[in-house]
Amino acid sequence: MLTMLGTTAPIFLVILLGFLVVRYGIVPKEALPGMSAYVLFLALPLLIFQKISQIDLARIVDVDYMLVYGIGLLGSFLLVFLVSRYLLRDSTRLAGLKSLGGAFPNSAFIGFPVLLQYFEQAPAQAFVMCLLVENILLFPLAFALLETTDEQGTNYKKLLVTVSNRLFKSPILIAVAAGIVAALASVPVPDFIDKGMGLLAASAAPVALVVIGGSLAGSKFAVGARDALLISGAKLVFQPLLALALVIFLFPGMDPQLKQAAIIFTAAPMFSMYPIIGGQYGHQRWCSSILLLTTVLAFFSVTLMLSLLPALSSSL
Repeated sequence: MLTMLGTTAPIFLVILLGFLVVRYGIVPKEALPGMSAYVLFLALPLLIFQKISQIDLARIVDVDYMLVYGIGLLGSFLLVFLVSRYLLRDSTRLAGLKSLGGAFPNSAFIGFPVLLQYFEQAPAQAFVMCLLVENILLFPLAFALLETTDEQGTNYKKLLVTVSNRLFKSPILIAVAAGIVAALASVPVPDFIDKGMGLLAASAAPVALVVIGGSLAGSKFAVGARDALLISGAKLVFQPLLALALVIFLFPGMDPQLKQAAIIFTAAPMFSMYPIIGGQYGHQRWCSSILLLTTVLAFFSVTLMLSLLPALSSSL
C-alpha cells in the first residue's frame, strides 16, 4: 500500500495544490473555465494526436481490451440508469446524467498519469483505446438520454442531429481522427513543430489536475446520500471489479499489461468535465458535489486497487 502511495500521491497532491491556490485566491476561480478550455481544445488534443500518430496502428486496436473496457463502462452506466430511472423514479434526462457520472472515467487526467507512474514502459495504446470506447460508445448513448424528454412526441431526427453535432465537434474525436490519418500517412513532422506540440501536450495533465482541484474549492455538498452511494459505488467499486472479473474469467489470454491498464482506467474517478455538462441541463452544483466526493474517495480506491494488482498478477 505504501509503495502504491508513491504512484497516486503526486497526482492527488497536484489536485490538492489546485484546491489551495484557488481557495486562497492565488489563482482566481474565474480563470478555471479558461484553463479548462486550454486543456480541452489545445493541450489534450495535441497529447492524443502525438500518442496516436507515433504508435503502430496495428498495435492500437486490441479487441479483447476494448470489450473489457466497453463492458465495464456500459455495465456501470446501465446499473445507475436502471436504479435511477425505475427505482428512484428520476426523469430519463436526470437518470442519464447520473449514469454518465457513474460510468465515465477520468482516463485522460487521472487514469493516464497513474498508468505512466505505474509502468516503466506504459502501454500508451491502452489510453488511445479508452478514448475510442468512451467517445464512440458512451458519449453518444449519454447525450441521447440527456437530450430526451419524457414527454410524448420526442423528435428523434432532431435528437440524432444534436448528438451527431456534439460528437463531430468534439476536439477529442478530431484529435483521434487526425492522429490515425497521420499514422497512416507516415508524414514526418518537422522537429520544431514536434517539440512545440510536445511542450503543450506535456502541460495537459498538470493543468487539468489543477483545474480539478480548483473547481472543488468553495463547492458545497449538495447531493443526497442515496445518489452519492449509487454513483460513487458504481464508478469506484462496481466498474473496476467488473473489469477485474472480465479479465480473469472471460479474457484470460489478454496481454497482462493491458489487463492491468483496464483495471487502472476503470478505477479512476469520474471525468472532470462532468459539472460543465451537467450545467447545460441545470445541475452544475449537484454534479460538482458528486465530482468532489468521487475525487476524494478515489485517492483511497485507486491506491487500494494498485496495491492489489501485484497480488492479483498471477490471476491476471
